[in-house]
This record gives sequence, C-alpha cells and structure tokens, in this order.
Amino acid sequence: MVKMGRRLAGIALVFALLFWPAIPAGAEPSAKTPRIGLLSGATEPSGPLAPQWVAFLDALRTLGWVDGQNIVVDRRFAGGHSERVSSFAMELAQMGVDVIVATGVPENQAVRRATTTIPAVMVVVDDPVESGFVQSLARPGGNFTGVAFSIPGVGEKYVELLKEAAPSLARVAILGSHQQRPVFLEEITRAGRALGVVISPPILVHDPAELEPAVARFAHERHGGLICPSDALTFLHRKAVVALASKYRLPAIYTFREHVEAGGLMAYGPTIPDRFRQAATFVDKILKGAKPADLPVEQPTRLELAVNLKTAKALGLRVPPSLLVRADQVIQ
Repeated sequence: MVKMGRRLAGIALVFALLFWPAIPAGAEPSAKTPRIGLLSGATEPSGPLAPQWVAFLDALRTLGWVDGQNIVVDRRFAGGHSERVSSFAMELAQMGVDVIVATGVPENQAVRRATTTIPAVMVVVDDPVESGFVQSLARPGGNFTGVAFSIPGVGEKYVELLKEAAPSLARVAILGSHQQRPVFLEEITRAGRALGVVISPPILVHDPAELEPAVARFAHERHGGLICPSDALTFLHRKAVVALASKYRLPAIYTFREHVEAGGLMAYGPTIPDRFRQAATFVDKILKGAKPADLPVEQPTRLELAVNLKTAKALGLRVPPSLLVRADQVIQ
C-alpha cells in the first residue's frame, strides 16, 4: 500500500508540472491595467473624438500604451457644461485612476479639490505657478505637472500684432469667461500704453447667450478690437465669436489657430495638438514610476502666427507684408 501511494503521488506531481501554466523566466506577477482619466469642460462627449485628444492617444500609442490593450482610458467631457467638471473630477478620483489629464484652469482646480495624491497632468494652463498648481516650473513639488500653455510676454505680443494689422486700433478688450492672470493684464496694459491703445475693461461672459449683447455694447464706439486668450467657452463657441467679430467689424486676435480656420482674423499661440502630444510623454513617465513632483513643467518652445486674409479684406484691412512674412499659416 505504501509503494502504491508513493507511485500515485509521483504521477500526480508529474501531471502538475506538465499542466501548470508556464510563467516566463523573470516575469513579474500580473498587475492591474493602468487607468488614465481625461477631464475637459469644453470637449463634446459625443460625436467624433476632438483632434487634440486624437493627437494625445496617438502619442500614447507611439509610446507603447494602447487603450483597451494595456491601458484603460476613462473620458469625462462636459461639452461646455462647466458645472459638471467638479463632479467629473470627483468621479475619476473615486475610481482610483492612476493619472488624470486635465485641460484648463477650472478642470485642474476641480482635480485639486478632488485629490492631492493622484498624479495630474495639465495641458492648457497658461501659468501653473501663478495658478497655484505647482511650486515652480523646475520643481512642481506636488501631484501636478505637465505643460504650460503660455510664455511670458505673450500679452504684449497680442496688442502689437493687432495694432500692426489694424493701424487705426484705438482700444481693445479681452473677451472670455474668466478673469485673466495679473501678469497677463500687466503685459497688455504696458503694450497699450506704448502703442497708444486704451485697454478697456474685460468683456466677461458665462453663457453663449451673453456673447452678442456684450460684444455689441463694446462695439458701440469705433476703432475697437478684441483679444481672445485661451478660454474654454470662447473656444467651444468659436464660430459664434468669430461671426460676432465680423458682424460688428472688430479686428480680433486669438490664441488658437482654430479660430482663424473658422474665419477669425489672426491667432498667435502654441498649437493645441502639439501640447496634447507633449502631455502624453508625462503620462508615459508617470505610468513607468516617475513622480509628478520630480517632472519639470515644460513651456512652449514655439508660438505660431496664423492670418486670415479673407477676413482682413472683409474688415477693410490691408495686412502689411512685414506681418505676412512672419506668419506660419496664411488663409487666402
């Protein structure tokens, strides 16, 4: 009986070794699939994915991360309903995602309220230091890092370019849904003083329905112009903004090239897809173990100028050759 028992045990051991799942030498125990949360107040939740997010996912794929294969991407897009952003950020935090990619200031503020531990990657924040997300660009120091969307001096450049394109410009106003950074306002004021352009009080709107009444009031006096910095509302409703500038014959400069492609006069700023592609590199580093506190925030290395000559002609403007030769994109 003893010999029979040993024989059966030996057979059982052989079968166990033959049919036990093979584990490659040096392989680690299987870990959970990383989850990436995307948060945007302006992006539409339905329809084709916005080009900037396509660029982001393409960049991740190039880095070896594919949604549905080795990562899971959770999208929280508010489609212009800014009141949803806070609850979306809280959802992502409660889900325990491994990293949150958030677009502008309101989105990142919502993330900061929701979590102080989950890594967050900023994409469209002009000045992360002034906005309070990081201690410094070189040493963020918390759970935020990513790409800054602006560089010092861009406010002055807006006034200079608009005055160059529209020499009769006598006053300008900022159009947007939130107050701008003090440094940005100082830059615009300084340029206005140097060029003899009055800086009017900002035109603040919180709903698309407020756009036309606000722009119409400003356009009551002649020789005015608009500056439209990075802003979720004016970007989402850029066709309406551009149409109003045309209707009230207001030369305007925008941050985003997409405004010019929609019929706006001119734009000066970084390209959105490039910023989102750069954000993907931060996600890659974080998923591989890097801490956001140790990843320096990166600023744009190049701002592009786009000009729409068709719009200039409609406004009765002759864009000088010295401006056109500096443009990266000219729409005829």
